[in-house]
Amino acid sequence: MKENPAVEEKKSNPFLRFVKKHKILVIVIVALIAIIVPLVCTVPSEEALKGAIPQEFIELEAKKDSESYQNIGIMSALKMQKQINSADVRQYLVLGVAGQVIDTTDNGFAEFWANFVNWLPSLLNGAKLTILLTISSVAAGLILSVFLALGKMSKIKPIQWFCRGYIFFFRGTPLLMQLYFLWFGLPKLIPMMTIPDRFLAAFIAFTLNSGAYCAENIRAAIQSIDKGQFEAAKALGLSYGQTMWKIIIPQTYRRLIPPTANEFIMVLKDAALTSIIALDDLSRVTNSIMTSTNNVSVYIVSMIIYLVITAVFSKIFGTLEKRFSYE
Repeated sequence: MKENPAVEEKKSNPFLRFVKKHKILVIVIVALIAIIVPLVCTVPSEEALKGAIPQEFIELEAKKDSESYQNIGIMSALKMQKQINSADVRQYLVLGVAGQVIDTTDNGFAEFWANFVNWLPSLLNGAKLTILLTISSVAAGLILSVFLALGKMSKIKPIQWFCRGYIFFFRGTPLLMQLYFLWFGLPKLIPMMTIPDRFLAAFIAFTLNSGAYCAENIRAAIQSIDKGQFEAAKALGLSYGQTMWKIIIPQTYRRLIPPTANEFIMVLKDAALTSIIALDDLSRVTNSIMTSTNNVSVYIVSMIIYLVITAVFSKIFGTLEKRFSYE
């Protein structure tokens, strides 16, 4: 019996299949679009926000004036600050949302969102640097770790001793101390090896450290492969190097996804240590905002950003693990 043409079309259409499979996700996306689009279209402009600030505040005589306007699409905020003298700094903060201009004076909820709008661009810039450092250092660390793992299992004693010593040193000393040494200590011992860029110093320290940890993961993954495969490769006339690169290592990536995900998340959080060398990552930007505003709620926003980043990458690694898992 022939099926209804509409049913056949629904089965063959990938979009309709996706909608059917992810109904809740589609409903959430449609609802978000329905909420966000009107907010974007009605967000107040800088002129509208400035018009809500009392004229007497604008006309205050001050040694130093500053003005900050931010628009994140669905909300906007304007902060005007006047330094009357060294002990008297006044500010006025207004929030714009859904076509309304809200005075945040005596309105803690509106003040939080106005501050959120002002902080978000700086915090996102810091988050970008944190993510870039994490991805680049873990990727480079993985490449380094392959050679360290193979070196540790090598039958050539000097290579084996060097790799064992390297892994022992970088796993046995704090990352903070390694970062301190590269940025502050190394230039004093060997001036010619001074690292000129903060990001480069952090990248080198995190790569060296990550390489040591990932090397142990790779070594364990290689040793988990059945020894019969080594014997079969030897019977086929393959050398040790050919066996590793063509047979053994290609099989280890499935086993490496979970420990690599853990290492990635650890490096992401450890990136906060780079604030000691004044790298403008998310943690340093957060502390700078806290110092200048004395508003602890910035830590809440920063932690939420960390959680979102962690959740996104955990989902990516989870998907990869399912995609490449053994049947």
